[in-house]
Amino acid sequence: MQYSNTARESFEKFLADDNEENGAKPTAAGTLMRCCDAGNCLRQRGFAAAKFPEAHSFDTSTLIAFSLGTSMHELLQESIGHVHGGEFEKVVDLSPLGVSLSGSSDGVVEVDGQTRLLEIKTMSSYPFKIAKETGLPKRQHVAQAALYAMGTPEVTHLWMVYLAKESGFRGAHKSGDMIEWVIELDEELFDGFTPRQIAEQELDNFRSVQQSLSEEMLPDAVVFDDNGVDMLVEKPPAYGASKGQPWNCRYCRYQSICEACGPTEVSLQTAKVHAGWLTEEETV
Repeated sequence: MQYSNTARESFEKFLADDNEENGAKPTAAGTLMRCCDAGNCLRQRGFAAAKFPEAHSFDTSTLIAFSLGTSMHELLQESIGHVHGGEFEKVVDLSPLGVSLSGSSDGVVEVDGQTRLLEIKTMSSYPFKIAKETGLPKRQHVAQAALYAMGTPEVTHLWMVYLAKESGFRGAHKSGDMIEWVIELDEELFDGFTPRQIAEQELDNFRSVQQSLSEEMLPDAVVFDDNGVDMLVEKPPAYGASKGQPWNCRYCRYQSICEACGPTEVSLQTAKVHAGWLTEEETV
């Protein structure tokens, strides 16, 4: 008998090749930006909208987690459709609101006389635990769902569903556990802010990114905390670092390009030069 790594190596190569081949999906309605970037750093949104090359790649464990999350997400969508019907992966175009922004909502479903905007998030152990303890969804996730609702006039409620894709420490929760919230669009939720107001704030953020790009400038490196408070990042922690704030930078695949550009006042052309150098180094 002998041990082998052939199956794992095959799995890793397939995931890596599939991720490289597919790359970033086009925006749902051919817009500049996508709703799923709500809550992200302004500069990260700018990099994505301007189609900058990514300086860092996902590792295999992250790709596996994404794959598992996608499968569970699709199964839950199918289950809800089987019982309640509805319209799923509905394209939402927010361009009429003065911003080149679109996305595909998880679903629009009629339940108990309510027209709900379904937003499913598959969660790893720690964020699921935090949601369970606080009793609240993340503001960023509410922002995304509310943006979809802004482009779907018949929607009256958000239906936020968190699905645990892994079991929690010492059995606090199990893979497949769920937390659900049904939230009216004008219900006060975070420090008196309603989902509709949070969406309007995000629309302003996306408009500011669009304005910067129209002036051939990259947005400043501004991140937002869990309460929506903004902060300019003077010195970002390294990509993949085990610690350092803001934590967002440690998972940003544009991190080294951003750091090379400095936090403010950089033209798109200068940023593209840095991106060319850094992404070329990554492939050497």
